Amino acid sequence: MRPNRETIRTDLLIIGGGVAGCMAAIGAREQGDLDVTILEKAEISRSGDTGAGNDHLLAHLNTGEAWDTDEAMSDYYAKLSQGLVDMSIAQRLHLSRIREILEKLESYGIEMKDRKTGQYIRTQSFGQPGPYYINFKGKNMKPVLAKEVKERGIKVLNRINVTNLLTDGKKVAGAMGFNVRNGRFYLVTSKTTLLATGDVVRLWPNASGLPFNTWMSPFNNGAGHAMAFRAGAELANMELTVNTLVPKGFSAAGLNAFMGMGAYLLNSLGERYMQKYHPMGEGAPRYLLTLGTYREMKEGRGPCYVDCRHLPEEAMRHLTTRLLPVDKDTFMVFCNQKGLNLEKDLLEIDISETQIAGITGSVSGIVIDEAGKTTVDRLYAAGACTVPSYALSGALATGYAAGAEAAKASLRISDPSKYKVDEVKMEFASIYAPLKRKDGSPYLRFENKLRRIMADYVGDIKTETGLKTALEKLRDLESKLGEVKAGNYHELMRVAELRDLLLVGKLVARAALERRESRMGSSHMRGDYPETDNDRFHGSIILKRGRGDTIQARFEPAPKSL
Repeated sequence: MRPNRETIRTDLLIIGGGVAGCMAAIGAREQGDLDVTILEKAEISRSGDTGAGNDHLLAHLNTGEAWDTDEAMSDYYAKLSQGLVDMSIAQRLHLSRIREILEKLESYGIEMKDRKTGQYIRTQSFGQPGPYYINFKGKNMKPVLAKEVKERGIKVLNRINVTNLLTDGKKVAGAMGFNVRNGRFYLVTSKTTLLATGDVVRLWPNASGLPFNTWMSPFNNGAGHAMAFRAGAELANMELTVNTLVPKGFSAAGLNAFMGMGAYLLNSLGERYMQKYHPMGEGAPRYLLTLGTYREMKEGRGPCYVDCRHLPEEAMRHLTTRLLPVDKDTFMVFCNQKGLNLEKDLLEIDISETQIAGITGSVSGIVIDEAGKTTVDRLYAAGACTVPSYALSGALATGYAAGAEAAKASLRISDPSKYKVDEVKMEFASIYAPLKRKDGSPYLRFENKLRRIMADYVGDIKTETGLKTALEKLRDLESKLGEVKAGNYHELMRVAELRDLLLVGKLVARAALERRESRMGSSHMRGDYPETDNDRFHGSIILKRGRGDTIQARFEPAPKSL
């Protein structure tokens, strides 16, 4: 295999063609006549967490209700994130743009209102003071956004696995990667670059035992987090991870649908247990729903269940035809194969695999400012890989806003930055080396080992000794990456993903070691520091690359205004 090389020059390079990447491209093109290029690892029409569809969108509509105002939404956002998000950034990039984003979606032909009533169907969950979630049948959201991107003349290169950014040591000048089908090497230079690579998935074992059976896209492997770190950008709160509740043996999205429609959570004694953990019961924030379920199971009152038997007929119809089949295409197929009738039977649940996801209340990811700019010159970021992000609504809004700002910056720059040629040569050799190895181990063996380390030492309950052991074992695994072999370009992509996952695992363990407290329910539980310590740790753990590829960590107090 002798890969060809191709060099592309563009004004704005967007890495990742999910919802945030598509909206970034649209926002960029509205700023003027400039070249915009998207590099997408999959196929843009069905990529990212929303690739299969989405059934809800967070939005406040200023209808006059006390809970439905800019101030109420901002207050909810600040409380849910425990003050760890800079609200000036959240307001500029997301909250102030929700209504604008909603109007854009409807102008693109995405049907947000109920056909019968002509009104939005709104439900309440996850600690909201009112029904902030607009329910809609968003099965075709990604194909629609991809169509909007292509109609604007934006260049899209599908099947490109981006492996690293181009830099001159201080400024980002583009990126490098390869085509996962034919192996062609791409070197793309740009005036500005925007990361929109989504969550970190497949870093912890899946409850079903199948690494690709995940409740967020399993192909989002933290590439943006890893590339940003290697380029010198700051990351925040990588230790504050996310879990959700899923059907036993089937890691499916859908918790919001159940809780929004008023389903109960029951333990094996038939008790509704969430009232013990939060006054809103099943309406509590997601991280408390998982913590409550975790405790019920650990204390011998499991298994636990979702109970829909009390829901009225219309609510059940809405749940089973409009919500669950959209968030996870095969949800109802799973129920049918299991012989489950949600109107009559309890649905046994489990705690999902751990992820770093940009969902409701997430505060982990690449640090950005009010323009979506990272701490590295000419590098921007948006969506689930950033702080702040907020599920689909946040991906749409931050993508659009950061794309516009990156485009404005690009229009002010005459030429792309220079980059280190030697680093390109090293990256090229590193990318294709696994193809040349006759002896060695397949990527999956290493990836399974990585997940085992994360589960054993960076799992539900963390301790100082365990985290130090994890870092030692992760460094040892990293030293053996030269033994990983690939038999084709698809496997080569998995090797590249492994490298990024391994780095992110180290970042999570390092940050967890620094946060000597427990915070956000199941997000970060330290067995040796079981209490929340707001006096010493009400703020963010900031990570940055140091000399010799070390991980520097510092604590940054939460903004005083919060």
